[in-house]
Amino acid sequence: MIVYFQENNGDFLAIDTTTNSYHLRTFRKDRFEGRATAIQGLLGSVCTTGISREFLAVNCTKMAKWNVPAAWLKAIGY
Repeated sequence: MIVYFQENNGDFLAIDTTTNSYHLRTFRKDRFEGRATAIQGLLGSVCTTGISREFLAVNCTKMAKWNVPAAWLKAIGY
């Protein structure tokens, strides 16, 4: 399942929740695979990265997909 978040800096993230079990089992880390900008605010710098549950809790707000701007959805590939 893809879940969307907005960082405190205004950028958006797309998190694949199905990847958490892999990270827990393989690395013993509470992380998810996600799509995010590598450079704050630069849509062209989107990358795939590991994102911790702690980072999401401290720095992000969960968003409904319809609240994510179309340009961001296109940039993060969803």
